[in-house]
Amino acid sequence: MRNIYMGLIIPSIVLFPIIIALYNRKYWLVFVRMVFFYLLFSLFFIVFSLVTNNLYINNLPILHLYTVLEFIIICMLFRSFTEKKKDHYFFTYLAFLFVLFAIAYVVLTNSLYRFNTWPRFIGSLIIVFCCIYFLIKELVNEKKEKLTFKTIILFGLMLYFSSSSILFGMSQLLIGKSSAFTLLVWNIHATILAIMYLMFAWAFLQLKKEK
Repeated sequence: MRNIYMGLIIPSIVLFPIIIALYNRKYWLVFVRMVFFYLLFSLFFIVFSLVTNNLYINNLPILHLYTVLEFIIICMLFRSFTEKKKDHYFFTYLAFLFVLFAIAYVVLTNSLYRFNTWPRFIGSLIIVFCCIYFLIKELVNEKKEKLTFKTIILFGLMLYFSSSSILFGMSQLLIGKSSAFTLLVWNIHATILAIMYLMFAWAFLQLKKEK
């Protein structure tokens, strides 16, 4: 059951927003392209993870790379949300500093073949705060009655990375717990990831209505 849910059902859900995005590609703006690229990036690593798991290969070093690249892509997405140069510089420097932090963490803790707990926790926390910042700007300044593509994407990111920050922030508490409890926690996390992908699909459906 675990293999079917986490190994097939959850990964396949990412295809929904990708298909809908391609169908509505004539309505794409810069930040829409960034979201689509993030989905392709996620799909690639999902497939890679499934293949390596089936071959019983330790793919945790790839998780370190995924964490860094994911943070960079999301920072570039946030950059595309604003036209202010100071915000562009901020997210560029933020991505650069996070890369340095992630590398330092691996070197100092010798954790290349273990979970990158702190980079995942810190990165998720930063993304959540950035989502809150942009959501406040969207909901207060724009004063739109309906949710836009941007606000739905931000809500989806905030939902998922909030759960990620909690999961990795409390990861030490999972050590020693029963395998059933640990599996339950990861299933909940995977379900929230699926909800984020479905919210992205909903956002891409809104593109035509916003024109």
